[in-house]
Amino acid sequence: MIKYLSIRLKFLLMASLGVCSIVTLSFLAFDITQKGVVNVNNVFEGSKRVQTIQQTYILPLFKLREQSLSLIMAPNEDLRKDILRTINAMYQKMDEPFQRLPKNVYDQWQNYVTLIRANQSYLKDDFEEGAFINANTVERDQFYALMDSLDEMQQNELSHASDTFTKANKEANNSRYFIVVWLIIIIVLTLLIGSYIAKNIVDSTLHVSKGLREFFDYLKSPSTEEATRIHIPLNNKDELGDMARRINKNIEIIQANLEQDSKLIEDATNVVEDLKLGNLDRRLVARANSDQLNLLKAVMNEMLDNLEFRIQQEINERTRQEQLLIQQSKLAAMGNMIGNIAHQWRQPLGEINALLMIIQVRRHFEDFTEEFLNAKIEECNRITEYMSNTISDFQNFFKPSKAKEIFDVTHACERASSILQASLKYHSIEFRLEKSEGAQVLGYPNEFAQAILNVLSNAKDVLIERQIEAPYIAMSVKNGKRYTLIKIEDNGGGIAAEHIERIFEPYFTTKHAKQGTGIGLYMTKMIIENNMNGIINVSNTNYGALFTIKLKRES
Repeated sequence: MIKYLSIRLKFLLMASLGVCSIVTLSFLAFDITQKGVVNVNNVFEGSKRVQTIQQTYILPLFKLREQSLSLIMAPNEDLRKDILRTINAMYQKMDEPFQRLPKNVYDQWQNYVTLIRANQSYLKDDFEEGAFINANTVERDQFYALMDSLDEMQQNELSHASDTFTKANKEANNSRYFIVVWLIIIIVLTLLIGSYIAKNIVDSTLHVSKGLREFFDYLKSPSTEEATRIHIPLNNKDELGDMARRINKNIEIIQANLEQDSKLIEDATNVVEDLKLGNLDRRLVARANSDQLNLLKAVMNEMLDNLEFRIQQEINERTRQEQLLIQQSKLAAMGNMIGNIAHQWRQPLGEINALLMIIQVRRHFEDFTEEFLNAKIEECNRITEYMSNTISDFQNFFKPSKAKEIFDVTHACERASSILQASLKYHSIEFRLEKSEGAQVLGYPNEFAQAILNVLSNAKDVLIERQIEAPYIAMSVKNGKRYTLIKIEDNGGGIAAEHIERIFEPYFTTKHAKQGTGIGLYMTKMIIENNMNGIINVSNTNYGALFTIKLKRES
């Protein structure tokens, strides 16, 4: 009889049994609910107190600890200022809630704040190592001591809530026995009738599910042989029976469409495989039953028609741009080199000219001896040898390093500054170098020296262009336990605020188009950060610009 009922009637019958069961149990459970509400409210109040400790004290304390560590690891002063403002705001916000806690906990909080401020003092004095050690020793110990006190308060609240919950649970157990008999009777009746109805629905659903699973397996790997075996053997007169018959009827139609679409998909897969191998000659030919697949076919054919041309065009453009950048870099370096050689040769050429004038005068007054001539020739040879050595120094300086090697940073900085010594002296620019011995790093010494030279040349050009009184360039090399710090500072008035974020970009320059290419500092950044895994940044001081380079030391 159940077999011939619709699913709606079957569920209506099961729902009626359920309603009767619910109504009976509702009257019995009403009294238990009233008592449970009171007990649950008590537990909830205890939980709120626990949550208050967690959200008001523990979580903000972890965030404060995180900000303190971020302050120490911040790579520049601007980021540190932002973090300091955040930490100070957190102090003011957290201090008032801590005042409501017991005195011993508040004293621990005050001690922890004092230790955090000690980190700020270390950083203000540029003593990053002291701040790091303080944060990972005494500050960390005080942090965990404060956390232990807060955890103890939280555990006390949890214990109180647990006692309340145990009491409520005991009362619920006492009331539970009252409804056990009624519950057993209702469950037995509901199971007997409901299981029979459910079994019929489940059996029908399993038949449909099995047929659909076979059909979906066919969709994963369609084949005509498997499709002919898909059939749902369900003769029910309900909705599931109608569904089974419709599925059986549509399988043949779907199979035919899928076979046609599969041919196009297979063809497209082969075209993609050919594309991976670099073959762009093949095109899609088969036609699918789906309009979307046919549209995809047209799009792929059009894409293949244009892809090869676009790829070659992009390769040519990128190659041209890279060659242009390299050429401009070489021309800029060559121009600077010629200028520096001119400054280096100006005095020797003047000396040679003076010697020739002396020889001419002595010859005119017939005070000319072979001994005098040999002495002057020897002096000229000494001067020309100096000029020849200057050319050799410049050639070696601009010769690229072939492989990474461990070199002395101070020596590389001295080499770079020596190139500009004559030019700086000519323009009355004071140069100061604060040395630090034993600064060994791994990288390319010639490229690094060229990067330093780019920064020094830019500083020199700014001082000359702005006609600074008493101009100077100060460079220092300092060693830490893990890093070497190079600072280059001038008194040229600094970099404009709208330009300071862009000075390391390629082709960006504040000079006249004939005076700068905008690639010197870009190449410097590439050498320091890409080739040597270092960090370079720039900031303004009260007098001018400050370039800071940080490199990892080699022990």
